[in-house]
Amino acid sequence: MKPTVKYGIVGFSRNQFDQKAAHEILQNEFQKIKEKHTDETVEIVSGYTNSGVPKIAYELAEKFDFVTVGFSAKQALRVRSGVYPVKKKIIRGNRFGAESEDFVRYIDALIRVGGGIQSRHETELFKTLHADTLNDSILKEFEVDWYRK
Repeated sequence: MKPTVKYGIVGFSRNQFDQKAAHEILQNEFQKIKEKHTDETVEIVSGYTNSGVPKIAYELAEKFDFVTVGFSAKQALRVRSGVYPVKKKIIRGNRFGAESEDFVRYIDALIRVGGGIQSRHETELFKTLHADTLNDSILKEFEVDWYRK
């Protein structure tokens, strides 16, 4: 059985952002991940909703033959966009944010593409947890334009 490496993907969960830029960023990062982890199973772990950066991450993960993991609070089961049909589900807590600490402990690396309060909070938690080994091989942060409506 191959070892597993887990990449967390956080970012905007609504759709009012530059989705094309986010798609290109994740496409490039996933290509690097595929080349780097030829002897490992790759899990792409995100917020379980069927919108925003999580949806883009899951769609690309399937193209790269990565395992999709939905990691969220029970509140995700009630969102208007619905949940993405992931291969593996991990539910922690009731309201969004309750799962954040478990999420950052579960993953080995983190990619942030834009995002709001929760994405940035989870990034800070990840930085704190990995302060002694933090480098750009386990944390990458990208900004994309947010379109206010």
